[in-house]
Amino acid sequence: MLSSLVNPCKPFHSIALIAVLTLLSSGWTCSAMFESCQGVSQAQINSLSPSNIPSDANSVPLTVDGSGFTPQSQIMWNGSTLETTFLDSHHLQTTITQQTFDDFGGSAGSRVQISVASQGSGCPISGNSATLELVIN
Repeated sequence: MLSSLVNPCKPFHSIALIAVLTLLSSGWTCSAMFESCQGVSQAQINSLSPSNIPSDANSVPLTVDGSGFTPQSQIMWNGSTLETTFLDSHHLQTTITQQTFDDFGGSAGSRVQISVASQGSGCPISGNSATLELVIN
């Protein structure tokens, strides 16, 4: 009987919740498998620093300034994920090398689409930013 439960399950406040109720011969027990999920705000990019880089760059740090970034956020180069360092919820950083150009494209006179893909801890739903152009000189 439900009224005989000593410790009924309390609802979990999260985006993802999977609950399983099992009826045992001794009465009801409540067990839950859940995914604790922090809400994801839409990642937004305000600026890139620098906003243009030379095509013969050996190693140029690129900082993305914006909001809604999480430790799982990734800087995207024309849709491809770059190795990203989370500085704080407003700043991400990556290093652009010749390998970046070789792997993901970009040459003198071109423009690269930079965006941020953010995913909250444990969340299957992500928030992706609009793009800004990075000019390759």
